Amino acid sequence: VFILNRFFRLNGRLFGFVADDLEEKIHILESHMKGSNGQHYTTVQSMIDFEVANNITKVKHTLPSGSRSLLRLHRGLEFILEFMGRLGKSSDDMRSSTIAAETYKDTLSNYHPWIIQKMAGLAMYMLPSRRKLFETMCKHYYTHALGLLDSLVAAGKPIYAKTQDIFAYHNLLDLP
Repeated sequence: VFILNRFFRLNGRLFGFVADDLEEKIHILESHMKGSNGQHYTTVQSMIDFEVANNITKVKHTLPSGSRSLLRLHRGLEFILEFMGRLGKSSDDMRSSTIAAETYKDTLSNYHPWIIQKMAGLAMYMLPSRRKLFETMCKHYYTHALGLLDSLVAAGKPIYAKTQDIFAYHNLLDLP
C-alpha cells in the first residue's frame, strides 16, 4: 500500500486523487483497528469473518466496511504488481505510459466508471519514460532498481493471491 501511495504521489498532481483515495482507505482500516471491535481487525481473515457474520460488508454504516476498503486497496495492488512486472520485462525504449495504460485496461478499469477511466488515461499519458520513472521512484542506480522489481513482484504475488482467495471464498469480490 505504501508503495502504491508513493508511486502516485511522486507522479504528479494528476495522480494526487488516487493517492488521496488510498490514504482514505488506509484511514478507514486504521479506524476499524482502533475501534471497539478492533480485535476482529487483526488479520484479513478475522476482519472478513467478523464483517460477514455481522452483515457489515453489504449494509451502509457510518464508517465504511473494512472489507470494502481493503478490496479497493487489493485491486490497486493487483495493478501495481502487474505494472511493475511488465516494466521489468520491457525494453528501455518502451514508454511507461503505454505499459501503465495496458495494465490499467487489464486490471482496474474493470471496476471504474467511464469518467474515471478517462481521467486515469490522461494521468497515465503524463507518465515519464521508463528510465525517468525509475529515477523518480528509486534512489538506486537504474539497473539495480530494475533488478529489484522481480523480487518485489515475487514477494507481492502470494499476498495478493491469498487475499484474493479469502475474498472469493466469502463471495466478496464484487462489493459495491
